[in-house]
Amino acid sequence: MSKPIVAGIFGGIGGGLLGAQWAGFDVLYNAEPRKCFDPETFKSNFPNNAEYINNITEIPLDSSIDLIIGSPDCKQFSNLSTIRKDRGKLHEYNWDEFDITKFFLYVKTFEPHSFILENVPNILKTFWFEDNTLCFIGAKEESGHILSLPHYRIQTVLLDAYDFGVPQHRKRVFFVGSRIIEPKFDLEELKRTEFIEAFGRRSSYRAVDEALSNLEKRDNMEKPRHTAKRVDGFRKLRIGQSYYGTQNNKRLDPDKPAGTVTSHCSRFVHPYLPRVLTVRENARLMGFPDYFIFKGSETSQLDQVGKSIVPQVSMALSYYLKREIEEDARKSS
Repeated sequence: MSKPIVAGIFGGIGGGLLGAQWAGFDVLYNAEPRKCFDPETFKSNFPNNAEYINNITEIPLDSSIDLIIGSPDCKQFSNLSTIRKDRGKLHEYNWDEFDITKFFLYVKTFEPHSFILENVPNILKTFWFEDNTLCFIGAKEESGHILSLPHYRIQTVLLDAYDFGVPQHRKRVFFVGSRIIEPKFDLEELKRTEFIEAFGRRSSYRAVDEALSNLEKRDNMEKPRHTAKRVDGFRKLRIGQSYYGTQNNKRLDPDKPAGTVTSHCSRFVHPYLPRVLTVRENARLMGFPDYFIFKGSETSQLDQVGKSIVPQVSMALSYYLKREIEEDARKSS
């Protein structure tokens, strides 16, 4: 029996696709137009004929796709925060300016069996689903409804990566849709199935100290370079204190999960050492296996890690959809 097929649209470096691969899918392609993601990272980790497409207008129509996964840009929603103070200005924004609507237009065109879209919780202040219709608070139409997916049933769920065995509190919204089943994802229910056997092998760290304990001595881990002043400042930080007095450069608690890993603009300080975390250490907090290769400059790699979908979360959602669709097929045969 052939494996189901997954593809990425705004798929980043492939964190979501990696999780789907763990769940039993074959990766067909990743369409990613954003310059912050290095194509060589994807090509290094998905070498078996998986195509990288850097122009989403060139995505081939392929009826064999079972699942589409993506995480469109989230900065647009934070940028809208000042505009929301003047509701009149919201109507200056067209729904098709947003990557999320581009994602769903492709879903409407391809009609894969299922889709998973990940984004920050703040997205729900701007976009949400009412049944199978995408709504936009700034839509020019009177109703605010902008895109109907009539053949899909859709679940909106808020998930924390920590609940999936990753040593990081990272809350994200997931829109999970299917043409075949009605999605009712429940992690605790899924854990009572055979899924937990595979899931356990992909989730092994619960706190920062455990995640980072054997990385410091790795010869191939490039250490961040700091001025003597910053090193001295980092050395004096207590757990939870920040070098800048902000969320940036805050010393991690070794006995707890980290806060949300974001980008090169906001880096955590090592729980014991006078430096910020390396790319590989951030990748551990994000659930990436050590064999996953990152390409590009240090800044680029940090952004690629922090803007990714946590693979373990994607694995659980992908496995759930695959299992439910297969069960539906068995009942129908």
